[in-house]
Amino acid sequence: MKTSYIVSHLLLLLIFSVVYGHGVRIPEHWCHKLIHSSNCEMQKCFQECTKEPYGIGECKDTTCFCTYYCTNPP
Repeated sequence: MKTSYIVSHLLLLLIFSVVYGHGVRIPEHWCHKLIHSSNCEMQKCFQECTKEPYGIGECKDTTCFCTYYCTNPP
C-alpha cells in the first residue's frame, strides 16, 4: 500500500513538471548582438532579435541590444 502511495505522488509530480516546467537557462549559452542605427525603434529591434532563438531586444540610445540563446556558446 505504501509503495502505491509513493508511486502515485511521483506520477503526480512528473505530470505537474511536464505541464508547468520550464527548462533551465544556462548563462553560458546566452549570446549578445549589437545593432547600431541612427535611432533605435523598439518594434524594429524586437523583430530583428526574434529572428534568433528566444531572442529579446532592448533599445538604448541608438543601439539595439539583442540577447538570444546560442546552442554553441563562444
